[in-house]
Amino acid sequence: AIYGKRTTHLVECLASTDSKFYTADKKPICALSKTGTFLLPSRLADLVLSGMELGHADDAVFGRVNSKHKSGTVGVLTNGLVDRTAYYEQALILALIPWIRPDVYSAPA
Repeated sequence: AIYGKRTTHLVECLASTDSKFYTADKKPICALSKTGTFLLPSRLADLVLSGMELGHADDAVFGRVNSKHKSGTVGVLTNGLVDRTAYYEQALILALIPWIRPDVYSAPA
């Protein structure tokens, strides 16, 4: 995560068999995935690094309103080829794989 907000849960999920993310038989009950990554233009990056939320920085740089609830930054940077819904869709599906195919994730090691 950009600000490290998810680090605790990620480390706990990956490293601790005493974690709330493990069942009694020590099988993980969480999954990991991520979106694609891309470079922000320096004007956006500078605003985000100074503490501005990305959606607000997007609005300021590109003269948009409430862009984070529309196509998002990825939408304006790709000229609409990828919008924020499409950007998150694959990551969500990939995170659900253990529940989509529990037969291969719950098999004995």
